[in-house]
Amino acid sequence: MIFNSQVEHRLFERDWFLNGEIKFTAPVKPVSSQNNAEQKQLFRKQIHQITTQSEFIITGTCWVAVDYYCQHIRRQKNPGVYDMDNIVKPILDSLVGINGLILDDVLVDRVTVNWIDTPHDDHIEVEIQYPDLLFVTKSDLVIIKSDSGWCWPVSQQLLALDGFSEMAKRNFNTWDSIKSEDDYYALVYMLPIQPYLYFSKIKDKNYTIVDLSSLDAQTS
Repeated sequence: MIFNSQVEHRLFERDWFLNGEIKFTAPVKPVSSQNNAEQKQLFRKQIHQITTQSEFIITGTCWVAVDYYCQHIRRQKNPGVYDMDNIVKPILDSLVGINGLILDDVLVDRVTVNWIDTPHDDHIEVEIQYPDLLFVTKSDLVIIKSDSGWCWPVSQQLLALDGFSEMAKRNFNTWDSIKSEDDYYALVYMLPIQPYLYFSKIKDKNYTIVDLSSLDAQTS
């Protein structure tokens, strides 16, 4: 299979992102979560050759579907064939981060994986749906971190808006006050549609982090 970078690049244009669905083909063979670190790193690099072409990153709830195309005989008559569940984690890991398409895999609510017979070389097709249409330009992404460790992904352009600092503090205070399911449903209407993430989940993904306490100085 020949990878056409120009075609794939067009799939990551803003008009496609506005549809709430991104799909691409990667001419690679999946690795297992049981493979060594070097093999998984190589697989991640291969996926990033495609996903780095995207200027945008998904910051909201999403669903991931993977179709793994493999020759029937090599799957059925192969003592070392990968279990389907073992290929999921390396694929998700390659999709998150500033070089991927998703802010963090905690945002993935559903994963579907299919094996499909093909006479051609192994390859995968990845489809990501995000019904809330939450995405932002990677270069414009800022993560606001509160003292409690919770983080709010926003567009850098919002930081310059009058009253944004107070709004952010109010939203974090509301989020921090939630202790139960009843609290959540009583207060959810006061929260932004953009989900919060915890700092430990995203701290090593090369995002721009801004402390909530420093917002006043940055916006003044």
